[in-house]
Amino acid sequence: MPSQPTYRIDLSYEDNYKQGPFFKDEIPKRKITRRENFLGFEVNSRLGIPAGPLLNANWVLTYAALGFDLPVYKTVRTHFAPSHPAPNCMILDLQEAIKEKEIGGQLKVAPNAGADWTGDISITNSFGMPSRDPKEWQADVEKAKAGMGEGQVLIVSVVGTPGEGVDLAEDYALGARMAVEAGAEIVEINLSCPNVISGEGSLFTDPNASSRISAKVKRAIGETPLLIKMGYISDPSRLTQVILANAPHIEGVASVNTLPFEVVAPDGSPALPGEGRLRSGVCGAAIKNCAMSQASRLIKIRQMGGYDFVVVGVGGAMSPQDIRDYFSLGVDAVMSATGAMWDPLLAYRFWKEGQEGA
Repeated sequence: MPSQPTYRIDLSYEDNYKQGPFFKDEIPKRKITRRENFLGFEVNSRLGIPAGPLLNANWVLTYAALGFDLPVYKTVRTHFAPSHPAPNCMILDLQEAIKEKEIGGQLKVAPNAGADWTGDISITNSFGMPSRDPKEWQADVEKAKAGMGEGQVLIVSVVGTPGEGVDLAEDYALGARMAVEAGAEIVEINLSCPNVISGEGSLFTDPNASSRISAKVKRAIGETPLLIKMGYISDPSRLTQVILANAPHIEGVASVNTLPFEVVAPDGSPALPGEGRLRSGVCGAAIKNCAMSQASRLIKIRQMGGYDFVVVGVGGAMSPQDIRDYFSLGVDAVMSATGAMWDPLLAYRFWKEGQEGA
């Protein structure tokens, strides 16, 4: 796996937005002989990038060219919102899989870890769901859509913003309509970011609040497929309640959006500067087991309820074998963020191994 990620963790979000992605190698060519189905779309593969690394059209189109056929444009809002200050990504001193009982605890940043880190890659990311002004991101989504290749589908992630006098569900719906107007072929509503101080990051745990939003968004976007992005829910009963409440309004569930932890420096001080940033999202190799466990639960809930929504497996997909592990569960698509950041040829390697094994 290359040691230089496409996202420069030593630079700010703004620098990465304007200068990235940092990939200068030749893009290998795939030969597509058979397409697959995802929510009625014929796609080259059911492999994508979740909302996170794809900051704008340049990022979307680079990764689409690299063979990630279901790219998710990073979460947008109905108004401008700044990113948390740098650093936004830090490598964690974490070489073993996270256990469910450990979620919410404390983790340490790896001392002096940079782009040359040679261990398993697990990171904390803390952006706070920044967004360009709608006029800017809508034009950029149009650019991304226009540059997509055959057999590829553009998904746009949307979040609502709570505030005085704001109907949160209406704000989600307005953002979703804007995304569709700009060219989104599938909309994903983010109910699960752990890196925000306000309440929009924990909606996925509330059956009533989340289903009110998904219902309103679905009415707003009509036949455009709707996904909900979830975090990890340890209580199987609560997970079932959330899914059954949302199932009538959605076409799919993407899970998981990182795991929340308190992240500290090697000396025990907060690793990330600023209010409300002690707790941030953890992703990468160490969350695979928990993420796959929830994906498996979602598939069982779907079967028991007789639903046909798709399940998108997200979390810890770092290698072609990890991707195969997810598909062996029965998920309908797999997405990789951290893995794809450190190994931009991951989708190509997955495709090539499939060709050699055919």
